[in-house]
Amino acid sequence: MTPHWPLLLKVASDKQLMLLESLEEWLAERDHLEAEFLTLIDSQGICYHCQDGALRPSDEKIALSQIVQWVSDYACQNGHFCSAKIGADSLAQLFEMVRYLEDN
Repeated sequence: MTPHWPLLLKVASDKQLMLLESLEEWLAERDHLEAEFLTLIDSQGICYHCQDGALRPSDEKIALSQIVQWVSDYACQNGHFCSAKIGADSLAQLFEMVRYLEDN
């Protein structure tokens, strides 16, 4: 299965998020990360894990509310805004929030 870009990358036990826009960005980042601690979600909501350097689809389902919490934690960690103000109805909205947070 081919991921639908962009991908949201989450490292377990860390509030940091990263939006990867392309396969090239993923290839540039993957060697700097510990694969067993990564969760990646594509723009269609499909969850992936890294195995032997490759993205493998997972049966894991991550609720939109959980991703909202991740984005909220990420925003607060970076001093952008209060987590109570985060709300989203779609992954696309959350991806745009992460994109904004990365750029500002």
